[in-house]
Amino acid sequence: MKLNYIKLYFCLTLSGLTLLGVVELYLSYQLHTLEKELKARSIQNERDEKAAAVRRNLKEQEIKKYQAEQTKIRTIEQNKINNARKTNDQTCQFWAKEYSEFKSERNKLMMDGACERARND
Repeated sequence: MKLNYIKLYFCLTLSGLTLLGVVELYLSYQLHTLEKELKARSIQNERDEKAAAVRRNLKEQEIKKYQAEQTKIRTIEQNKINNARKTNDQTCQFWAKEYSEFKSERNKLMMDGACERARND
C-alpha cells in the first residue's frame, strides 16, 4: 500500500486548522460571555451607587429637616422664656411703682412676690 503524503499533509493541516478554529471560537465565546457579565456588573454597580447617593441625599434632607425643626422648637421655647422674664420684670416694676405710690401691705406682698419671681428667672 502506497501512502500519498501530499493528501496526508493536506488532511493533517486541514484538521489542525479546523481544531484551531474551534478553539478560537470557544475562546471567543468565553470572552464574549465574560464581557457581558462584566458589563452587567458594571451597570449594576452604577445603579447601586446611584441608589446609595439617593439614599444619602434623602438622609441628609431628613437630618436637615430635623435640625431645622429642632432649631425652631428651641427658638420658640427661648421666646417663651424671654417673654416670661419680660412679663415678670414688668410685673415687678409695676408693683414696685404701686408700692412707692401707695404704701400698703398688699402692695408690698405683691411686689415682693413679683420681684422674687423676676430674680429667680
